[in-house]
Amino acid sequence: MLPLAGMLFNVVAGLVVDKAQDLAEEHVEKMLDDILPDNAKKELDKIIKGDKSHVFENAKDALKGAVEGKLPVQMKDGNVMPIEMKVVLKFDPSTGSFDIRKQ
Repeated sequence: MLPLAGMLFNVVAGLVVDKAQDLAEEHVEKMLDDILPDNAKKELDKIIKGDKSHVFENAKDALKGAVEGKLPVQMKDGNVMPIEMKVVLKFDPSTGSFDIRKQ
């Protein structure tokens, strides 16, 4: 079980990832800088770095990772929040092959 700060970070990351929300990553980063005292940011970064479910070492990088689909955002039931991304499907009718590329 994640500590309370880790769960709260998952909520914020989930909001940033959710395409239905109008919550930009840079606004959240600014709020972290404007609201959290330096010692609290250090503590949050320590929690992020200690979470072995990803490779990120601080909150800002983890938020960017969440937006890019590189950070699993765990729900309270243990499932991971689905990641929405845009892809381009290229079909070659002469060969019948498909090529899928992430935008």
